Amino acid sequence: MELITGYFEIYDLTMAIQFSLNTGPVEKVLKTLGVDYEPSTQLMEFREDLLRDTEWSTRMYITFMNELGVMAPILFPIRQKLQDGMFVTIEESLNIAEEGVKLIRDRFIRVFAERRLKISHDELNLMIHENPQKVSQAIEAIGGISADTVWFINQLLFFPKTAMDFLSSNTLKILNYYERSGLRELNMRLVKGYVENSSPQRIRDAFSNYLDYYGITLDESKPLYITLQNSVPHTNSGVMTYPTFHLLIMGLEEVTEDFSGRIPKEVRLRSLLKVLSDETRFKILKKLNNEPALQRDLVEFTGLAKSTISYHIGLLFKSSLIDVDPFNSVIYVRKETISRAAADIRNLLNIREKR
Repeated sequence: MELITGYFEIYDLTMAIQFSLNTGPVEKVLKTLGVDYEPSTQLMEFREDLLRDTEWSTRMYITFMNELGVMAPILFPIRQKLQDGMFVTIEESLNIAEEGVKLIRDRFIRVFAERRLKISHDELNLMIHENPQKVSQAIEAIGGISADTVWFINQLLFFPKTAMDFLSSNTLKILNYYERSGLRELNMRLVKGYVENSSPQRIRDAFSNYLDYYGITLDESKPLYITLQNSVPHTNSGVMTYPTFHLLIMGLEEVTEDFSGRIPKEVRLRSLLKVLSDETRFKILKKLNNEPALQRDLVEFTGLAKSTISYHIGLLFKSSLIDVDPFNSVIYVRKETISRAAADIRNLLNIREKR
């Protein structure tokens, strides 16, 4: 598998936005997993500036950026093939020339049709031209997204120049908060310093340990892009698979600390059993074992607040007990993790199956 590592700065900004909107669940997950994490003063200042801004355009922007963050490689394309060690700034990602808008829209339609609407991109293109009302109805029926995200998707499909102007102008606005807080300088300095003073093999080793810990097998025919981020340095968004490549956003301290060495089976197993020991999480897992569900379905099922469910989902995900499809927000049980845990218990306790 071809593996390319670098720094795509828009992901650091995206992670900062996601943390700002989900601070409680993120901090609770890391604490439960035993990670000693304290947000930087720069991140907290960025969060305060962002949440203090009550303009409708800002609220709409950070909402759909939080919900469509997985689409960032499409919404913020780079103009050349990403090379090992390459740094791509946010400004370089704002491609709003006419040909760029068309390319972004075409790529979005392809991924959105196949992964969200479960139809071919040719079908979606035909619907856009012949039955736009049906397209809008299909978008509104998608689970797990807000009215703000529905608005942006409709704009991108039917008025792409308007959508990209909105995306670009608000990215630049949020970029001012990012710079003013000092978070941009901090992130760039730490990531650049790490890349300049560390061997590429260290990132590859951390990635190998990551795959081993989560029991993930990737399509070897697709290249993998690993981009570092430091906004929430112990957090990744999981491996995302696009039509032609894989993507993993890894926190800097995941590379240097969390996955710097192979994690022993005993540690992995203890973490998993700790997560399973909670009654609510076990109840959620049993429901998901019967059928996949959206987060809102789990809120209704348990009667708990959305933020509480986000916390439990985060722990189940970090323990590799569930998968969250980033393109449609559907949550699945990873039964192979349960099977591997059972095998680990047998091996560690030297229990032999009776024949």
